[in-house]
Amino acid sequence: MEFALRGKIALVTGASEGIGRAIVQALAAEGVHVTLCARRAAPLQELAAALESQHGVSALPVAADLSTEAGIDTLVQAHQARFGALDILVNNAGSIRAGSLVTKTETEWQEDFALKFWGYVRLTRAVWPLLVARGGGRVLNIIGGAGRQPSAGYLAGGAANAGLMNLTKALGDEGAPHGILVNAINPGPVRTARWQSLMQRQAAERGITVAALEAEQLAHVPLRRGGEPEEIASVAVFLCSAGASYITGTTLQVDGGLARCI
Repeated sequence: MEFALRGKIALVTGASEGIGRAIVQALAAEGVHVTLCARRAAPLQELAAALESQHGVSALPVAADLSTEAGIDTLVQAHQARFGALDILVNNAGSIRAGSLVTKTETEWQEDFALKFWGYVRLTRAVWPLLVARGGGRVLNIIGGAGRQPSAGYLAGGAANAGLMNLTKALGDEGAPHGILVNAINPGPVRTARWQSLMQRQAAERGITVAALEAEQLAHVPLRRGGEPEEIASVAVFLCSAGASYITGTTLQVDGGLARCI
């Protein structure tokens, strides 16, 4: 399939590791110039240099805290100064800590929503005029399955994810007259460094092996395995491409069949 992405300009958040890093690498392999953002400068600079060397694209690393309006401003201003335009936004920054209604503190609720929910909203608002001026583009939100599978122990995450799914659908309507297609991916368990660290800690706490814990965690996944970041990235590239020109307002489950909703 011809993705027709060469020469496009993208902005990807949460780009220093895991799914975000895989998406940046996949887009650059298709000839996309990219601004990559995360909180830590060093891994971004290393990745940007590798992208430019390997794929001949322009890559701009920007370290910013996207839970704040100042961080959003820093990122957008840096992107505009380098590229002056935007075709693709990938919102991927942020994870939400587990906890129930009463076990999570007020501060934790505020901090988690500031990055995962408000970070997506604020950044999309900030770059929307660039997409309109370009005559269209793509917004892709990396969310998570908890928005469709509520859990009392992951209440804030489920609430934020459900809100982002609603946002994706509504923005699909708002963007359509401008040629802006807005979609989302709900990844299932993915073998990122964060996943591996979590498995190691929980296995140690329970006195079992990592392999045993992973088997337990993945027992309800029909494919009986975790995904790889590159598998999420390949779907992301498709949704950003000309091949997905009749898809908007849609959230795709990329989870090995885990979600039970239809």
